[in-house]
Amino acid sequence: MSDLLSRGEIGLQIITLLISGITSTLGLLRKHFECCYAKEQVETYCMRQFFLVVLAATFAIAATPAFPDEVTAATHRLYDVHGTRLYVETFGDGMPIVFLHGGLHFFDNSFQLQRDYFASFRKVIGIDQRGHGHSPDNSRPFSYREMAEDTASLIALLGVGPVDIVGHSDGGNVALLLARYHPEVIRRVVISGANLRGLPADEWQRRSQWSPQQIKEKVQQLSDRLPPDFRTDYQSVTPDGSEYWWAHLTKSYQLWLTPVVIETVELKAIKTPVLVMAGDHDLTSIEETVEIYRGLPQGQLLILPATGHGTFSERPAQVNLAIREFFARP
Repeated sequence: MSDLLSRGEIGLQIITLLISGITSTLGLLRKHFECCYAKEQVETYCMRQFFLVVLAATFAIAATPAFPDEVTAATHRLYDVHGTRLYVETFGDGMPIVFLHGGLHFFDNSFQLQRDYFASFRKVIGIDQRGHGHSPDNSRPFSYREMAEDTASLIALLGVGPVDIVGHSDGGNVALLLARYHPEVIRRVVISGANLRGLPADEWQRRSQWSPQQIKEKVQQLSDRLPPDFRTDYQSVTPDGSEYWWAHLTKSYQLWLTPVVIETVELKAIKTPVLVMAGDHDLTSIEETVEIYRGLPQGQLLILPATGHGTFSERPAQVNLAIREFFARP
């Protein structure tokens, strides 16, 4: 359908029909009871039932997720940025939202339950970072700061800034660095499962001395613990070949050893409004998540109960609504 009705418009139509039907029904009830009860009692009873039904209908409509029947046709292409090529997908029209995926993931398998929802009323831009998803890799190691610089340059290249940003896990780390060093391209930011630091400096120093064989063994152990779809999803889309999984996993493992992603004092310099989300059983501790929130001058906090690291897939209704309301503010 070419012209989608908003949930509010549909809800208004439904409530109008309900009111019409309820009014007719209450008229019949009024005639039936007036013979047995005082007029005031009958009127009070009928009005109470009227408001209860309308209230119940309103809550039911408000709780219904708004998913469109179709979304504006997507565009997919590679952009040259800083000597690499980044794969970008766009959907929908309106104010742009840029989605930044987490480690070992890419846009398509990170935000499946957000893409169409937000594309029904906003322009959705999904970026695969270098070496992730459809974007080819090069010889450089992965770096949060480099990903932030690539993303800022891409936003400028697309000519869509300032944008709203949604970042999950590593994407949340990148979003914080974007807000710190490129506030001119950002309006508001939502992060989930982000972290301030990887390893203590002494542990990072010890691991940096590991031999290639030790690193290979640790990466193999990591691969064995991962859900199988991490590898199969990557191999199904990467332009680097299925065997590049091991190089990709090794680079990701080394990225996660980063001692400090962003200093707490740097959070104070971020003036952009940031919604900090996490599951109460997230990979990042609640204490560290609260530390991020408290360090941000315009931070807001949302901890999702009975939820792990996969907030966007485990709690899509709550997450989508929270993001929508946060971005709707001026």
